Amino acid sequence: MSRMGRLALATALGVVACDDLTITTLEFTTWGGTHIGLVITVTGGTVEYDCAEGEILEPIRITNGKFNVLGLHYMGMGGPIGVDKVNPRPARFEGTVKGDEMTMTVTLTDTKEQVGTFNLVRGENPRVVKCL
Repeated sequence: MSRMGRLALATALGVVACDDLTITTLEFTTWGGTHIGLVITVTGGTVEYDCAEGEILEPIRITNGKFNVLGLHYMGMGGPIGVDKVNPRPARFEGTVKGDEMTMTVTLTDTKEQVGTFNLVRGENPRVVKCL
């Protein structure tokens, strides 16, 4: 392949060599930590916490190592609750990514209540507690 062909292919794939390569989107993978798990998807992501779940409703874009996206938070409850998620709450998921480590804070936007701040590692399994 010619040099111009390689450059065109690299540009089309969004991979261009430069001195300061900055991550702008997260790859579709899993992140895990104590009390949390995150699966990155093309449209955002799914979050699992102790006795709760969340959905990130927009792609996670990284700017200067930080992200700030909107989604929904679902409080869990013990016992059989069926397959439907109930009482979604609007939430903001914001944080920082440095290499394989992420810190994410989840805040309910309607009440400004902080669900928590979590440390995650790329490829780690989540360590969450299920409500019974």
